[in-house]
Amino acid sequence: MANLEPVNPVDDIESRIARDLARRAAIAAPLVILILGLWRGPSAALAVGAAFALLVGNFLLAAAILGYVARQNPDLLMGITLFSFVLRLALITVIGIGIKSLDVVDWPVFCITLVIGYFVLLIWEMRSVSFSLASPGLKPKTKEIWE
Repeated sequence: MANLEPVNPVDDIESRIARDLARRAAIAAPLVILILGLWRGPSAALAVGAAFALLVGNFLLAAAILGYVARQNPDLLMGITLFSFVLRLALITVIGIGIKSLDVVDWPVFCITLVIGYFVLLIWEMRSVSFSLASPGLKPKTKEIWE
């Protein structure tokens, strides 16, 4: 006889990690905006805000794409991951060129914040995973363990 137990839907791990990265960006961004805004002026503060918004959007878009593919056709996940990474880098480049052409932000601050912010957020998340053996977005609730 076939196993007729209901199957749990695929957990949206990607979205939970992306939301955790967005939460971390929301913690770091105001401090960086304030410091660079005081040091280099309002255009630098705007550049930092735009860079963090672009970073968070990139992480959330990646999570949405990977989550969708994982639920629809997991066999395509690795190829779509690489392809979407390249497309998202191209999108970030196009948006960055558009921001540079507007000439309203401090371009070097925008670029440096984008690169450093990306790595800092990923390392911050990685440290959290290594300290707890699970991402904060992935930690099981104590209630779930005992049920």
